[in-house]
Amino acid sequence: MAATTSTMGTPTQPAASQQTPVIMLIAIWHFLIALGLVFGAIQVWNLPSMAGANATIDQILRLGDVVRVFIIGLLGIGIVGAVISGVQIMRLNNGGRLIGLLLNIFLFALSLLYFGHVLGLYIGIDSLATGIWRNAIWLLGIPIGYVVIWLGNKVAPSEEARDTLQKVGLGIMGLALIVVLWNSGLLQSAADFARAFFQPIAIITFILMALFLLVGMYLVRSGYTFGETIAERESWQGWLFLMPNFVNFLLFFALPLLLSFYLSFTNYNAISPARWIGFDNYSRLLSLEIKTVPVEQSSSGVLTFGYSPLTEVELGANKLIIGARDTFFWISLGNTFRYCIMLLLLGVLPALLLAILLNSKIPGMQLFRAVFFLPSIAAVVGVALIWQWLYDPVIGFINAALKFFNPDAQVNWLSDPNVMLIAVVVMAAWQVIGFNAVIFLAGLQAVPRELMEAGKVDGAGPVTRFLRITLPMIAPTTFFVVVTTLISGLQAFSEMYVLLWATSDNARLTTVYYLYEEGFERFQFGSASATAWLLFGVIFIVTLIQFRLSNRSSAYQD
Repeated sequence: MAATTSTMGTPTQPAASQQTPVIMLIAIWHFLIALGLVFGAIQVWNLPSMAGANATIDQILRLGDVVRVFIIGLLGIGIVGAVISGVQIMRLNNGGRLIGLLLNIFLFALSLLYFGHVLGLYIGIDSLATGIWRNAIWLLGIPIGYVVIWLGNKVAPSEEARDTLQKVGLGIMGLALIVVLWNSGLLQSAADFARAFFQPIAIITFILMALFLLVGMYLVRSGYTFGETIAERESWQGWLFLMPNFVNFLLFFALPLLLSFYLSFTNYNAISPARWIGFDNYSRLLSLEIKTVPVEQSSSGVLTFGYSPLTEVELGANKLIIGARDTFFWISLGNTFRYCIMLLLLGVLPALLLAILLNSKIPGMQLFRAVFFLPSIAAVVGVALIWQWLYDPVIGFINAALKFFNPDAQVNWLSDPNVMLIAVVVMAAWQVIGFNAVIFLAGLQAVPRELMEAGKVDGAGPVTRFLRITLPMIAPTTFFVVVTTLISGLQAFSEMYVLLWATSDNARLTTVYYLYEEGFERFQFGSASATAWLLFGVIFIVTLIQFRLSNRSSAYQD
């Protein structure tokens, strides 16, 4: 049966009328894949009988049966896909070919990752990087060689001298690189890889990897045989380009996200097996109790067992005692909201004023724009270390400047609970102002000049033009800046961790900092996962409220 047209819905070339031996082998290969995945599912199901045989197996078992069932479910999807693709390939169905192509590419990627593990590639790269770091002094030969080449091109009196200096410079650079790699153990690592390659498991993995690749390449090139249309070809090629990002999203974002959601309903602590406890983690984090007692009465013993006093509020002759089962969570949540409010005040309004200045036609404004943006691209840890030095109570420049106004001024910026959060906010605002100013600047430059000139002609002053024209026109930009700044504030961690590591006061706690301590210091991964999802809920609700409020703004109306 031949194709008579070349429209988007018809085959690009005539399809074959019968299977070839290669097609039959490809179909059989997919049935073998299905059998292999069935064997893998059986092994996962029998993992409890292999406890103690392997550290990875023990870790999977500690995560609970839900994880085993989930892995078996993923293998089941692969089994169904392999069977369907095998059957459809025998029928020369292009849909089955595309399923087989997807399956072989995905299995090739997994086998490639596992092959690197079998060879010890990842440990070897880490060891090589450590060796290069220890011998980094020899890398100075590279800039020295470059200087020699540059001198040869600039000051050499003759062509022969120029060539000689170039060869000497290249020799210095090459020698430096050889010395670094030699001292870093590159040859030993290569020998270890070679020995590991000839292990049976490495050979089997390599053969499977090659087969997945060969079958995938054949399926890529066999559109004619399966009667592929132009639309189908363009569609799968587009998805193929997206697949690396999709696989990265699946392995390193989606699956960990699902795992953390499951762990939030368990008491997993990385040592004992995870036990399903339902909403207990969420209940413990959110539980509050309010008691009313006379002002003169002591607060001890008033709250139910398991609750600790969080705060007290006096109301005339009585006082409200607010208690919580997890006071640290509520303290961290309060600190986070205070941090966000201060960050919005110090990181948004000054950024808008700075953008207005940068939008003017002052000489050298391009340089100023770059300078103000520099803190935004600096690493948080490096910036925090610099501010830690500035905040030092003895040698810090900030206290030194304060002593000009008050010789007795001595502020312990990073240890006084009353000011440490303010100190962190100032540093964070200093870093985010440049980025926000650039965003505001883009919004200001998009305001039509005709509107500003019309307002000026109508007698509106600068303040009136800003309030009645500029501000409404940059409302979408303001909304974006506020949302991004607020979300970054709710997720604040690095700033506190680097600046306030030396103090144990609760004023340093933000929600993410509390999550970090709960998970990676107390190893309560179930509670830490529940905290992460509660924080996600807070961010979602706050952002949703902002969207609702912005939708009522005239800037978003038709």
